[in-house]
Amino acid sequence: MFLIMSLCFGFSAFGLLGGAVWAYFKQQRTVESRVAATGTVVELTTQATARSSIICPVVEFTTSSGEKIRFTSEFGSRPAGHKIGQSVNVRYDPSDPQKAEIDSAMNQWLVPLILIFMGVIACCMAVAFLGIYGLGTSSFSP
Repeated sequence: MFLIMSLCFGFSAFGLLGGAVWAYFKQQRTVESRVAATGTVVELTTQATARSSIICPVVEFTTSSGEKIRFTSEFGSRPAGHKIGQSVNVRYDPSDPQKAEIDSAMNQWLVPLILIFMGVIACCMAVAFLGIYGLGTSSFSP
């Protein structure tokens, strides 16, 4: 039983860590394909989540073609991480400027770090179950 559990956690760890690498490179490609701009937080909105609510900034920026764009960030926090009037770096899709997001380390690293954290936990569990399995089989050796 412990060997099966060890294998399950081992495969899970492999998948999670592989997913973290994939998520990192996908995020890098997305960042490289987007255009940088500077925006201003013009409003803070409250959005309901499953357990509570978060405060998301509404940002306004001007594209390189002069078009004024306003979007609500998908990333929020409680308390608010931004203030009205604050200047922020923005990255947007040149073919669809409404697909914009605040350019921050959290936006780039959140998913890969969560997957790495979960992968490390799964790896530790795999090693622990393998150790328990090894102890159990060695005690029965003549």
